Amino acid sequence: MLTCYSCSDSFLNHSMKAEPIGNCNNEPLAIGVESNINGQRFTFNACLDENFTGKEYTILQKGDSILLNFQRKGKSQKLFQVHLDIDAKPAFSHLVIDGQNFSTIRIE
Repeated sequence: MLTCYSCSDSFLNHSMKAEPIGNCNNEPLAIGVESNINGQRFTFNACLDENFTGKEYTILQKGDSILLNFQRKGKSQKLFQVHLDIDAKPAFSHLVIDGQNFSTIRIE
């Protein structure tokens, strides 16, 4: 009898907090990043629906990229400061936010 088990130790853990900070503007997206043993924290500003709760997004890992897409439905938007915590294995080297690619450096 041959028994086969498939094990994968890959994972993607994430959490997001967002707080409104003002009116939307046309500034380019800039990201701050902090690394620690629990992953990475990305901080950036984004124009999101004014009633954004921090749950209206999708996130997945594809190869060496983390793909983050916000769900925008309303016409009225506010500028939010977003804190996104990501811990993933395998390690990733790109964060793609709504199609905009940012290279990341993981400190091990």
